[in-house]
Amino acid sequence: MAYLYIRGGFYMQTNDQVFFQGNNNKAVLLIHGITSGAAQMIPMARFLNDYGYSVWCVNLAGHGTFPEELLHTSCEDFINKAEYDYQYLKKHFDTVYVGGLSTGGCLSLYLAAKHPEIAGIIPISSPLRLLPGTFMTDTYPPEQIYFHRPMEGKLGLFKQYHIHYEDIAVAIFKELERLMAILREDGLIEKINCPAIVIQAKDDAVADPSSAPEIYKRLASQKKELYTPDYGEHSIVLTEGRHEAFRRTAMFLESI
Repeated sequence: MAYLYIRGGFYMQTNDQVFFQGNNNKAVLLIHGITSGAAQMIPMARFLNDYGYSVWCVNLAGHGTFPEELLHTSCEDFINKAEYDYQYLKKHFDTVYVGGLSTGGCLSLYLAAKHPEIAGIIPISSPLRLLPGTFMTDTYPPEQIYFHRPMEGKLGLFKQYHIHYEDIAVAIFKELERLMAILREDGLIEKINCPAIVIQAKDDAVADPSSAPEIYKRLASQKKELYTPDYGEHSIVLTEGRHEAFRRTAMFLESI
């Protein structure tokens, strides 16, 4: 994370992509959730790096720069950026796993359906549908361009790692809907044969908690695991639920 100087004497905290070098010649690509940034995945990256994995926390398309970027970011941009990041990592490592939170987890599923050589995936809190009552499912008037989501009031790991634009282009939520619609298509998730550990807390108030069991059931993978703890919330990578989620992920990767 860094601070970018803006005219008028203000500084905006930014999300820089982060790479952790490992020693087992295996790499994990981690993709954050929509409206957040690469820093969101750092706690998980550090945990996996302790097991020897090289881990690259990347930004979704349109994230980690300026809020205006999301005005012009599409579902296709999400996919193309994830594809580019995967191909870049694949040039340097023979064994690459892909994981992510929420939108990032959706992209891990999409990539695995297109690239059977992916060594394994870790979709976390990945929605096939969103629950009503969140800022992502609210109805906004046509003239409203941004939704204001202040950074103030965050505590603990959320304050340190959940860095995001304070003004979020509401049009981006429709692009997530388009990505979820692709995953709901018959035959897409069914193409995935690589090992997979699917994680989602039952108290997830953003992604429909039925998403994880449905994803797990549709996977064609011979080796797959479903972890759905009672507690952990949507951003389980930053809550107390992260400890067991990370441990299970590491043990799953070690077993492949």
